[in-house]
Amino acid sequence: MTATAVFGLIGILLIIGFLADYLFRKTNFPDILILLTLGYLLGPVFKIIDPSQLAPASQMIASLALVVILFCSGLEFEFSRVLASTPRAILLVLLGVGVSIASIAASAYYLFQWQLLDSLLLGSIVGGTSSAIVIPLITRARVPEQVTSLLSMESVLNSPVIIVMALVILEVIASGKTGVEVSAVAQAIGIRFSLGLASGIVVGFFWLWMLTILEKESYSDILTLAVVLLFYFLVETIDGSGVIFALVFGLILGNGVSVARFLRIKRTVETTEIMKRFHSQIYFFIKTFFFIYLGLMITFSKPSLVVIGIILAIILLCTRYIAVLLSSIGSRTLLSNMGILTTMLARGEAAAVLVQIVVAANIHNAAVYPDLIMAIIVTTVIISALGIIIFGGKSPKLETGYNNVTT
Repeated sequence: MTATAVFGLIGILLIIGFLADYLFRKTNFPDILILLTLGYLLGPVFKIIDPSQLAPASQMIASLALVVILFCSGLEFEFSRVLASTPRAILLVLLGVGVSIASIAASAYYLFQWQLLDSLLLGSIVGGTSSAIVIPLITRARVPEQVTSLLSMESVLNSPVIIVMALVILEVIASGKTGVEVSAVAQAIGIRFSLGLASGIVVGFFWLWMLTILEKESYSDILTLAVVLLFYFLVETIDGSGVIFALVFGLILGNGVSVARFLRIKRTVETTEIMKRFHSQIYFFIKTFFFIYLGLMITFSKPSLVVIGIILAIILLCTRYIAVLLSSIGSRTLLSNMGILTTMLARGEAAAVLVQIVVAANIHNAAVYPDLIMAIIVTTVIISALGIIIFGGKSPKLETGYNNVTT
C-alpha cells in the first residue's frame, strides 16, 4: 500500500469513526461494534490490511490507549455531581467487581481446568464495566438522577481497580514464580496502587500550580499531555502503577477549583473547556484506531471460544444482578430500577486493552484471550444497548454535555 493510499485510508477511517460516534449519541447504537466490525472486514475478511504487520506494535498501542483513556476519564469526572452516590457506588464497585471476578475465575478454573492465577487474570480482565459505553447510554435513559450518578461513578471507579489487578496478576504469571500466595499478589497490587496514587496527587497539584503560570500559553494542552506520558514512564520505572497515576492526575486537573477550595488553596485554575476538548479529540483519535486495530486481530478461528464467551457474558449478567440487589437494599429508587442497573454491564476499552497486553506477554493460553474476550465485550455491549431500549425508554435529554471521553 502506497503512502498516499495510507493517508486516504486514514481519512476514511476517521470519517467512519466520527459517523459511528454520531450514531451512538443519537441512537444509542454502540460505536465500538461498528469499529470492531470495520477492523474485521479490513483484515480477516477482505485482507486489505495485514494484521501480522501491526502485531509488534500491539503492546505500545494498548498502553497508549490505556493512558489516554484513563487520563481523559479523570479529566471529565466531576466530584460535585456524584458525591452523593459515593457510598453506594463504592459498594457496587466492590460487589460488582468481586462477583464478576469470582464467577469468571470459577468458570475458568473448574470448567476449563485453568490454573488459579490464569483464572483470576481472566476474571480481572472482564471484571469491570466500561464508562465509555455505560455513561453515554445511561445519560440518554429516562431514569432518576440517582441511578445515572451511581452507574456513572461505578463505571469510572472500577476500571482502575481491575486494570491494576490484571496487570499485577499478569506480572506474577509472566515471572514464572510458583506457589505465590494470594497475600503476595494483594501486597503487590497495594504497592503499585499506592505509588501511582501518590505520584498522581503530587504531580497533579504541582501541575495545577504550573497551569496558573502557563494560563495564557497556546500549547499548554499539548504540554499537559506530554507530562502525562512522561510521568507514566517514570512511575512505571519505579514499579508504580502508571495507569493509576494517569487517572488521579486527570482527576485533580479536572476538579482543580473544588480540590483547591477543600484544601483552602487560594490560587489555582480548573481545566479549561479548550483543554478538555483537545484531550477528548486525542481520545477519539486513539479510540477509533484502537478498536479498528482490535477488529483486525479477531480471527474467530475457534467458534467454540465465541460460544464460551457468550455463556460467560450471561454468567456476568446473572452475578451482576446479585451485586446490584445487595447494593440497592434500603433504596426504593434503586430497587425499582433493578433492570437498568443490572443490564448496564458493558465491557469495553479496559478489557480490550488488557487483552493486547496479555497477548504481547505471551503467557500460557494467551492465544485464547482475543476471541474469548471479544465475544464477552460484544455480548455485554449488546445486552446494555437492549437494556436501554427495554428499561430506559426514550430520553428527552439527548444532549447532556457528555463528550464521550471516559473509560
